[in-house]
Amino acid sequence: MPRFRPHVLLLSLAFGGCVLSAMAQEEAYSVDIEGPSDAVDLLERYLDLYKWRSRGIEVDELRAVVERTPADAEALLNTAGYFKPKVEARLERDAGHYHVQVTLDPGKLAIVRSVSLQLEGPINEDPEYRDRMRSYLERDPPLSKDVPFAQSAWSAYKRRALTALQFQRYPAARITHSEAKIDPATASADLSLVLDSGPFYRYGEVTIDGLSRYPERIVRDQVHLERGAEFRRRDLQQLQNDLQDMPNFSTVIVEPSLTGEPPYEAPIHVTVQEAPMQKMTLGAGYSTNTGFRGEVTHRYNNVAGRGWILDSDVRLEQLEQAIEVGLSFPKHASGYSHRIFASGERSTSNNLDSDTYKAGITRTSTSEKIDRIIGLEYLAERRELDDGTVENPQTLALGYKWVRRELDSQRNPRNGSVLQLEVAGGVRGVLSDETFLRLYGRTTYYWPVGNADVLIGRLELGNTATRDPSRVPTDFLFRAGGSNSVRGYDYESLGVMDGDTVKGGRVLGTATVEYQHAIYKEWRAAVFVDHGDAANNWGDYSGKTGVGVGARWVSPVGVLGADVAYGLDEDQVRFYFAMGVAF
Repeated sequence: MPRFRPHVLLLSLAFGGCVLSAMAQEEAYSVDIEGPSDAVDLLERYLDLYKWRSRGIEVDELRAVVERTPADAEALLNTAGYFKPKVEARLERDAGHYHVQVTLDPGKLAIVRSVSLQLEGPINEDPEYRDRMRSYLERDPPLSKDVPFAQSAWSAYKRRALTALQFQRYPAARITHSEAKIDPATASADLSLVLDSGPFYRYGEVTIDGLSRYPERIVRDQVHLERGAEFRRRDLQQLQNDLQDMPNFSTVIVEPSLTGEPPYEAPIHVTVQEAPMQKMTLGAGYSTNTGFRGEVTHRYNNVAGRGWILDSDVRLEQLEQAIEVGLSFPKHASGYSHRIFASGERSTSNNLDSDTYKAGITRTSTSEKIDRIIGLEYLAERRELDDGTVENPQTLALGYKWVRRELDSQRNPRNGSVLQLEVAGGVRGVLSDETFLRLYGRTTYYWPVGNADVLIGRLELGNTATRDPSRVPTDFLFRAGGSNSVRGYDYESLGVMDGDTVKGGRVLGTATVEYQHAIYKEWRAAVFVDHGDAANNWGDYSGKTGVGVGARWVSPVGVLGADVAYGLDEDQVRFYFAMGVAF
């Protein structure tokens, strides 16, 4: 039992007295607002009374804030559509404590009574396009009659309307008149907006600035803007995204120049900031799945002076070692990019030693939400079981992978889903030892709960149709267990048992339900249930269950975590953690 130390207590009391003395120089106060909840919420968010409450201010300053509170509150309520509010604020003192009492009657909420939208300028020379644009603009709720008026919604609508008109054909469009006429007596709002389209613009010449290391053709090959075609800002955004995705450039700006004179062609200026021609990265890390990791990557961005990318990667882990070399080509006009590669990998997992060699080509299309990858690869494997049995399967496999992401945030998703579908197969006799067809799907859903919590559900299914799985490479079979699979069980420990060796199975099914609760800033606590297995067929499938708790940190690069899980079927506890750093 710790000893009582009176000198520590005296020092603590003395320090506390100093703090209280300092705090006594400034007046603390509380605030209470009586009124409808929606109006109260608005004032609580923006009134100076609330902003300054936690700081502590002098009494004279507090009186000044209270005196101007009615005017400040009325101005805030006006923006929300209340134009005849009555607000009173008084400062009270009770037993040395200051309290501000605010009472408000917001009055009637203003309703949109009439709407006038006019499109002027050359857009009227194309009645069909004008009518489509007008119909689109009038569908926006802030322009609907009999809806509550709010200044913020009206201002946001005007920005959206102008952006929509500038997005295609008319980049010089502008607002020539805007008015929200309020009638406080009837609590109504009459809205009017006039947009001048400006001239119909077409694409002009494309110029490129900032190149010194790389040939101009790698930029020209990405430009698909036909001179004389109608202006569409979406095309410019796509061009900028395509160039920004290239490792040759660190910064890309694509912007039009509006001449303001006939023939109304908009020259397009592409400004790039080049990335270094070579880049080397050293990395180190650890994961409970494969142990400590060291990694070296190198990239050369201008093979043969054509902007082709030569990349190499050497990764050394306790249970896996790999080397890969690839050559990537810039995106084609079709929207696809291509890459050829060769790799070798050695792994040891659950008494299965595997050496795998690959060579192939991929064709990739990437958009904001959907990625598509078509690949043809030759794969040869040598795997040795615990009893000394050696298998040497090989295959020439054609595969397709499709991924759709619909998330509110890539870094910290709380709402949306990710769906991944894969199909691959090989034919016996065509550089393949066995005919097979592999189907795989994985989906993850995120549901927001409250202000900061999230519920996550994951489902994973796989099936490889083949007569003899011993003649199919492990990459096209299935094992489960470990982080991102069934926690509570060792990495890839769920599969087909062959003596003491866990081999890949023909079927896979796993599922997860996880709840994450916000506890402090970027930290969350998690509870989860995992269930699943990999087996030779669905008749042999016997799902294993794991339950556990974990911690999550929303880092600048994504959500990182650590888990402790209990495997119910094996009566065992497993810890999962992964981290890495690049130098």
